[in-house]
Amino acid sequence: MEIRSHASNWTSSQEPRWHNRGAVTRASFEKQDRVLRLLREVTLFQAVPYGLTSVQLAERMEINQRTAQRDIAALESELRVPFIKHGARWQIVPDYWLPPVNLNVQEMVSLLLAARLMLRFADRANPFAVTAFEKLSAALPKAMRPALMEIGDEMAEKAIDPTYTKVLAALTTAWAERRQVVITYTMKNTFERRLWPLFLEPSATGHTCYLMAWDPKPREVRIYKVERISAVTVLEERFSPPLGFSVRDHLAGAWGIWSSAEPIEVELLFKRDAVRRAKETIWHPSQRAETLPDGRLRVMFGVGSILEIRHWVLGWGGDCEVVRPIELRSDIQTEIRAMSRTYDLDGAAESARVALTRIPKPVEMIRDRRERHQRSPAGRRLGS
Repeated sequence: MEIRSHASNWTSSQEPRWHNRGAVTRASFEKQDRVLRLLREVTLFQAVPYGLTSVQLAERMEINQRTAQRDIAALESELRVPFIKHGARWQIVPDYWLPPVNLNVQEMVSLLLAARLMLRFADRANPFAVTAFEKLSAALPKAMRPALMEIGDEMAEKAIDPTYTKVLAALTTAWAERRQVVITYTMKNTFERRLWPLFLEPSATGHTCYLMAWDPKPREVRIYKVERISAVTVLEERFSPPLGFSVRDHLAGAWGIWSSAEPIEVELLFKRDAVRRAKETIWHPSQRAETLPDGRLRVMFGVGSILEIRHWVLGWGGDCEVVRPIELRSDIQTEIRAMSRTYDLDGAAESARVALTRIPKPVEMIRDRRERHQRSPAGRRLGS
């Protein structure tokens, strides 16, 4: 089975379908419409390998020539599509498209599962993924084709973020061509960094994506959240990856994205009711498990940071107890106390305690009953 996969991930057989059904402002709608138009224009250029003039592009897209010229400039500067010009005709550089890839059904299903996983954790539309799914679906057997098409449709229904699309396009181009970049990054403050893009790592925990890059100033690999990057300038300067750099080695021990030269030993105890679920999955490459005589399960990990595993532990509720490190155990205890205050469990417990103290004891109930009887007319007659 042969499929044609291209660096831009735009399809030549079908236009991307976008069904962003949420309520949007006029400004955001115009931005979305522009992104869709740019994608359709790349489709046109791919279908006409000898190129198009701005007049021809305007006619086919039903826009004016000036808008077509601006779109070509935007494709170059924002989506990193390389053009060469022959007279008045614009042509996408032939080397921009990747060569054909031969896959069998099992390999295609592996990509389908990866696409499904991507869809589950994506919080915004990714036009490159949508068109890639459409291309892959065309190569699938007919019985399997609708599954991948549905993934593309669902991805297209997510919110469109033009800034994220431009940033992702620039980073992938720089990574592929080993070109240095300058990013604009915002945390508490906004600042710029000159970097060497080395890898893009998705994270299911935060529904996000991270840029792994070499920072020449401290001379070390740094991690940047892609969603916090508002602009990327791709420079002409090239780079060679740091000697001995390996993504696998750098992320070794990481529960998610944060690694450490000295892993932190984590020991957990799972109650008997949760043992089967805990044993079903290998949660981390360093995992070691031991069933205790009382039926509980001891599980140990060596992780780079307790910050990321903290949320996972809390997700088990009372079925999981942290034995060590003490920092993680204290952190979980603090979070439980905070949750108790949030749900007013302390107040509810106090109210229940006060209510219990107001319930008379049996001896007091008998004494009160006798006193009430003696004060009654019948009681006075018996007493006289």
